[in-house]
Amino acid sequence: MKKLLIVAGVLCAVGAALGVDVFPKYSKSSITAQIPTNTVGYIKDAAFELGTNVVYTLNGQIFINSANGNIQTVAEGFSGATDKSTPWKTLTELLAVYQQGVTSNKVAALYTPDSQEFLDEIFTDAEVTTRFKEFSSSITNMQVLMGFDLSNGFYAITSFGSTGNPPDKMPFFLSKPMVSIVCPLMTVMKQTSRTLECS
Repeated sequence: MKKLLIVAGVLCAVGAALGVDVFPKYSKSSITAQIPTNTVGYIKDAAFELGTNVVYTLNGQIFINSANGNIQTVAEGFSGATDKSTPWKTLTELLAVYQQGVTSNKVAALYTPDSQEFLDEIFTDAEVTTRFKEFSSSITNMQVLMGFDLSNGFYAITSFGSTGNPPDKMPFFLSKPMVSIVCPLMTVMKQTSRTLECS
């Protein structure tokens, strides 16, 4: 009987550990970003040019170790819902919606009211809906690379993997004071983006 209780205790502990939501630590500090002025796509910003670089001082966060920036998937134990109190929690919830199968209700619940017209366009066009669902459900993992304050919001850059494709980068813009995301996944289907709501 004692062995049975020990085994049951171990199984309960393992089950609890698997069901724990884990998010990247959210903290910001000063970051100096130097970008060569000969970078393809660079738009002249003379006020910040210093020699052959443009130099920005940012308030944000960089994840040098990709494991520290991992966005937990449902397969890794994410429960599917957060309080959306940090950008990383919101991205975790967004990834879960995409991986579990996009429905118009699930997506609409994450977006701000001003995005609903755009979402209606996505989900009333069968071809666009199909492409959106195929792309979003193919995402297998996501890691935060960095994020920083920008204008009235927070800009996050992530790396994601998808079935049959090499890793790619994806930016998100979170507006303040309510954390809202402008999600570029939508731009795959329509050449525009809208705001995703998180509080």
